[in-house]
Order: sequence, then structure tokens, then C-alpha cells
Amino acid sequence: MRRSTVNLWAVLTVLFFGTMGVSEADNAPAAPPPHFRGVYFNPLVKPDTPDFPWLLFYPQFRDQIRTSLHELVTATNVNLVDIFVCIAYSLKTPAQVPRTNQPMDEWVNPAYLENVAAFVDDCHDAGLSAELDLVSNMWVPYSVDPKNQIGDSGYWPKPDETPWDESAMWYRHMIIAVEARTKHPESIALWCMMGNYTLGSAEPCLWNREDNPAILSSTEKFVKEVWPVFRAAGKRPKAPPIMLPILADNAYWSKKTPMDRLSAFTNLKKWIVDDLALPPDYWVMTSYPFCDPAPDGVNYLRKIVEILGPENAARIISTDLKGPGHDDVRGSIISVGGHTGPDLLQWHFGKCKEYGFAGWWTWAYQDTPDAHSGIRDIHGAWKQELVESIKQQGAPKAPDGKE
Repeated sequence: MRRSTVNLWAVLTVLFFGTMGVSEADNAPAAPPPHFRGVYFNPLVKPDTPDFPWLLFYPQFRDQIRTSLHELVTATNVNLVDIFVCIAYSLKTPAQVPRTNQPMDEWVNPAYLENVAAFVDDCHDAGLSAELDLVSNMWVPYSVDPKNQIGDSGYWPKPDETPWDESAMWYRHMIIAVEARTKHPESIALWCMMGNYTLGSAEPCLWNREDNPAILSSTEKFVKEVWPVFRAAGKRPKAPPIMLPILADNAYWSKKTPMDRLSAFTNLKKWIVDDLALPPDYWVMTSYPFCDPAPDGVNYLRKIVEILGPENAARIISTDLKGPGHDDVRGSIISVGGHTGPDLLQWHFGKCKEYGFAGWWTWAYQDTPDAHSGIRDIHGAWKQELVESIKQQGAPKAPDGKE
């Protein structure tokens, strides 16, 4: 997994908490969206602190962020940004788990809700939609894997033996609260049900786990308890967790079959469609370049479409697109030798068009001192060869015979 644990800071002083209305979405999935072209948005507001939680301190950096959003649109023509909205920041006390049915004003940090809503409005003003990935680390009971629980950090809430109860409550309240506070809820492109019990801001372990089968069985329990609540909350479209194909090149995974590598897709599809009969508005998946076919001869994207159903291709968002600076590509079975950054992105864009996906977002907006996968460097300079590749995807198509 490529997402690093978010370093938590002191939570802002709690402000007055107002009441909010409750509205529930219909069960029918939304119509397929306009084509999304986006980027994971990680502005480097404090270069000496790459993981600084800018959304937690949004009023202090709002002018800077608004400028960055407008510059992003002007430079690239994207129409979507993706961010993480983390449970620890939303709590008055980050390590304190909200109790089931506990009144929201007893546990929430309302300033953080206002910050998320303000960011959505600022995206709207810049001509952007926002994918909001709601991150709860409470996915599996503490006893399932106590040595690897981020809840032991003192900064994230520590799960009990039924973490799906508290997580379902948290997801529901966050969706309803933010939609009620933003002036432009229509600019929320989708809510995504995310989180990892070890890494915090990462995909949950949806794939088969021979080393500890209780992780997968607990995750299945979580999905089946939480997804119906998550899906029904608020009015904006919903996506289940981001699915990760395991293309690692190591002694364990190299012995596995292609379908083992795609078990996150088969498992999640079975749980929410076959078992619950509650299909999502979108399917979101992490994507790797040159995996269709991969060096092992398998067309992984084609198999993913087969698993989710060709009729659902227009609901798939291909995310975390891998360009230059992605170490996890070099540690996988994927071969990118001899390919430039624009080559990698153009491969992704071409496959999205070939299969008719709903869109994509690339990782990431800006470099950090330790990660160089952004389309903007740590000094704010655009990487023009990558920017041009992205910008071309939003260019109007010339009439026949006029190209």
C-alpha cells in the first residue's frame, strides 16, 4: 500500500456545534457521471512538514489553498480533486472512540466539519468537484491483529470488538453534517468508504489473507454492516472502498494466481452486490500502468472489468495513476523500463477510454521531500511534460477532418 500514515496534530479548539437536518439517499444508483479528470490533492503548505494536516487548519491556509485550486484548473484542465477526511481530526479527542448512539456534539470537532465544507465550496468556486475519502481506522476488532493496530498510537481511536458499529455511526454523521454545511453539496462528486487499521489513510485489506484469515472475515463483517448505512446517508453518490490489485513481485505473491491478485475485487463485488444487493454509484480502483497485459501475460484491467461487469465500466474510476516517482511500480511485476512519465500517464488515459471508465485521478498534486510523484515540484513549479499530458485530456475534440 502506498499511502503513508497521517501524522496527527493537536485538534483545534471546539466551536459551537449547531444542529443539522437528516436526509437519506434513494437505493437506486445514480446515473453515470460526466468524465472525471482529477488528481489527489496534497498541497505542500509547510515544506518542512510534508504530512502537515492542512485541512485541520484550513482557515489559516485557505487563501493559499484557494490559489492552488485555481492554478490547478488553469494549468491542467482537471475537474476533480481527491482528499482524505480522517476520523481522528474529526474528534474532540483523536484517540477517543465515539460511543454508539452518543450525541454527535459530545464527540465531534465541529471546526473540522466546517473546514471540509469550506473546502468543497472553494473547489466549486475553482470549477472542481471533490471526491471525499472518509477514513476510519476501525475496520477490524483490536484482538484480530493487536500488534499492527494504529489505534495503539494514541492519536487514532482504538477499536473494540465490534468496530463496525462506531464506524457506521461516524460515516453517517460525517456525510450528513458536511452536506448540510456546504453551500454547494453538488460539488461533492462522491463519498468513498475508506480506511486501514494499520496505516490509517489507505485501502482496507479486502484481499485474501492466508496469514490471518480473521482479517478478511472481519473486513467482510465490517462491509456488510457499514455499507448499507454509508450508502443511504445523505444525497451525494457513494463508492465502497478503493480496491487494490496486488501486483507485488515477492516470494509470496509471485506464487499466487492472477485471480488471487484480484481477490479484493471478487470479494467486494460478492459482498455488496451478490450478497447485499446494494450496488454502488461508482467503483474506485487503484491502477497500475502496463498491466493490460502485464509481463506475466495477463490482462488485469480486462479481468477487473469482467469481475465488476462490462455493464458497470462507466461507473469505474481509475485512481492513483502511476507516473514517475512511484516506487511501488518498481517493486511490482509491472515493467516501466524505457517509458517516460507522459508514457505512463498516456497508457492510463488510453485504457480508461478503451474500457469506457467514468474517469481517473492521478497521484499526486505535489512532490514532497521524500516522494516525487507529483505534477508540481516542492518549489511549486509545474512538471510541464506531465501537465501537458493531463491537459490534453480535457481539450475539446476537434470536428472530423479538422485535427
